[in-house]
Amino acid sequence: MGLFSRHPKPSRFAETITPPRIEFVGEQMGSYEDQLKAAFRQVFAREPAIRSAYLARLSYGDPTGYSVGLCIRSTSGLDHSLQKRLGKIFTGLFSGDQYLDILFIREDQEEQLKKV
Repeated sequence: MGLFSRHPKPSRFAETITPPRIEFVGEQMGSYEDQLKAAFRQVFAREPAIRSAYLARLSYGDPTGYSVGLCIRSTSGLDHSLQKRLGKIFTGLFSGDQYLDILFIREDQEEQLKKV
């Protein structure tokens, strides 16, 4: 099993989905995660639309496991170009069996995330 996903996915190519339910479980922490966060911070520093970002454990309603997601609060909403750049950084740091969900969250979702 991967560090960033307990459920294998069929492809490393990005796809856009809207999960019916997102539960924020907590922060994803560790030395590898610190490296990833540092790399992401460099990108975010050049993106004025990014208000905040969190590397969090997420549940999509499956009580048997969780996913890891980069939760981004942006004034411009969904940004496919940014998503691709962040995905390239992730794949450069982690092996092919690791996955990271990238979510552009709303203000109310950010408030929920801050609570955990």
